[in-house]
Amino acid sequence: DKARNDGSANGKYGLIPPGFGDGGLLGVRDEFTNTVWILAGLKSVIQSADLLGLPDHDPTRAFYADLSQCLRVAAKAEMRKHPDGFSYLPMLLKSDPQWSEKNPVNRGKPQAAQWALSHAIYPGLIFAKDDPIVQGHIALMESCIRQDIPAETGWLSNDGLWPYAAVFVAHIYLWLGQAAKARSMFIGFLNHACPLYSWREEQPLINSLASKYGGDMPHNWASAMCILYLRNMLAFEIERELHLLPGITEADLATGEPVQLVGSPTKFGRLGLTLKPLANKQGWQLDYQLSQGIAPELVALPAKLGRFKLDQVKTADITRRSSSQVCIAPKANRGSAIWRGR
Repeated sequence: DKARNDGSANGKYGLIPPGFGDGGLLGVRDEFTNTVWILAGLKSVIQSADLLGLPDHDPTRAFYADLSQCLRVAAKAEMRKHPDGFSYLPMLLKSDPQWSEKNPVNRGKPQAAQWALSHAIYPGLIFAKDDPIVQGHIALMESCIRQDIPAETGWLSNDGLWPYAAVFVAHIYLWLGQAAKARSMFIGFLNHACPLYSWREEQPLINSLASKYGGDMPHNWASAMCILYLRNMLAFEIERELHLLPGITEADLATGEPVQLVGSPTKFGRLGLTLKPLANKQGWQLDYQLSQGIAPELVALPAKLGRFKLDQVKTADITRRSSSQVCIAPKANRGSAIWRGR
């Protein structure tokens, strides 16, 4: 309500008032970051209320619906054409004077503050996978890759890196079912750790003439994202679905060593799983178990695990099968699957 009367571009569209976007957006500006962030939060609140049967959340649903529609209208008007030919949604609105700075060093960067949109895509899940906003975001992140990860996405907007922004994008690739791209992005992030296996928030590119650094060291959000991705490549939660092994690729199986997850917290209860090679080395077996919790609507398994094809599923009925995954309806809180060579 405040924004509708403040004369700002945000108010014209019916968005959240101008705010501080962080990630390269200096000061209070006309921006999308706070709107997409709040939409992600509202959706989570609504889903939780529905799951728990909580009353009196109609105003929250109405606010979410209204703000979502306003974002759609604003995004359609604010999409920009990238020099590489694709369209994307910048987090800084076109009316902001930073876009027209005389010194190109001080102009707004297309990739600035896209962290908020990354989070709204996953885990926020406020867009469909084929949404132009999602497709534009991925194209934008790929367009600015330098030294294996997106560059100039934060405060160091000239020859700078915000390493763990790459893990945000890696999670989107997992959500899109693109395991190889997710792995490549994650390894790019890993390779920007210091010799003690921790990360600075922002740092200059190798051989850059810039010398600025940003953030504390070690930066524990980066370390947390490392742990989170490692868990999610094995067990990935998408609303009421549990996707097992979505990030495992041929390269991850190359050592032939078993992988184990013990008591990892999920919305469906604590999860334990073991992925181990078959005795003849011609396949892999997965065993998983969930402690008592909210039952997933389905468990998704990859149709192929590296060069091996899913051959057998135990204690569950297959409900849907595609070239990329097999969905099962678990009969119990445990299951087993085998992939064999063909």
